[in-house]
Amino acid sequence: MVATTLKRAGIGFLLGMIVGALIVVFMGFANGGSLVLPPKLVAATGSDAGALLAQMLVSGAFGAIPWAGITFYELDSWSLLKQAVVHYATYTAAFLIIGICVGWIEPTIADIGLMAGIFAVCHAIIWLIMYARYKKETRELNTLVKEAHRKEAWPA
Repeated sequence: MVATTLKRAGIGFLLGMIVGALIVVFMGFANGGSLVLPPKLVAATGSDAGALLAQMLVSGAFGAIPWAGITFYELDSWSLLKQAVVHYATYTAAFLIIGICVGWIEPTIADIGLMAGIFAVCHAIIWLIMYARYKKETRELNTLVKEAHRKEAWPA
């Protein structure tokens, strides 16, 4: 399980870096071609290049957390609700901490509430998808069990 979690974290890190870089690029195009980087990050690193690198690394870290957190959904002793709540709490807290530290969001109640709300809506969608998937798997397993019982009752 640890190896799978680390593999997922690595994939999430790479995806997070790519998404972070694409956000900077698209925001740059929207800004007339200039890179848009958090001023706090530029000041901390001393250059746009340093800020871009820092943002990509931080984006990678943020990508790794929810991907590694998929492991929560494999804890069969937990209910789906508990898995979803722990996953949501983990990546929302990580984003808020990272986002405030690098200047993606302001540390105000309004901004924190807005981001937590956006994450809650996204996570509700994820939860519904996972619920539908598990419900379908359960239905398929029940069908297989019924077929096996039927074959046992009527040998050929």
